[in-house]
Amino acid sequence: MSNAAILTQEQDRRQRQTLIASILYIALIIYANLGSLRVITIGTLAVDGGALLYPFTFTMRDVLHKKAGQSITQLVILLSAVVNLALFAFVWLVTLFPADPSAGDQSAYAQVLNPGFRLVIGSIAAATLAEWIDTKIYAKVRRHFGEKKQWLRVLASNAISIPIDTLVFLAIAFYGRYDMSVLISMFWMNLLIKYFVSTLSFGSVYLVKDDRD
Repeated sequence: MSNAAILTQEQDRRQRQTLIASILYIALIIYANLGSLRVITIGTLAVDGGALLYPFTFTMRDVLHKKAGQSITQLVILLSAVVNLALFAFVWLVTLFPADPSAGDQSAYAQVLNPGFRLVIGSIAAATLAEWIDTKIYAKVRRHFGEKKQWLRVLASNAISIPIDTLVFLAIAFYGRYDMSVLISMFWMNLLIKYFVSTLSFGSVYLVKDDRD
């Protein structure tokens, strides 16, 4: 096989992996925001439902860093914000039309989904700040260790970005809607879930080749 053919195959492989990681990242953000509309309990602690999925976005973000670099990763985060805003804007648009009385009571639709705007804004702000911090730490660890200790890049960056991401998201999305005791419970449970999931899933970054700086 010629060098040109090998290069083409390598480029195709990288593009497919980048596309898959991008789609999964955006999908997880959407599902997590929808899940966050419901506050659940795990044991004795309250937590927004989105926390069950949101930690996996950190792994997808790290995969994107490896495959496509910082600029593409930031573009995907921006696209996820646009898609989420469009989703809840459409939900809001639907609520402007009168409900059909023959279909029964539909007031729950607006009551449940309209608060999603705060979730989206909180998600965008948290993701943007966490991404900037995560990228700085990730790049610093990589410069120091090179291709070695990829696990340290992920764990070190997540250790700092996760608490900041959680605090910003909860403050924007839920402050004023719930008692402070509930918010504190949600904060600690979010940390536990995110650290647990990121620790379990960080090994997946070894499944893809480090293509970009």
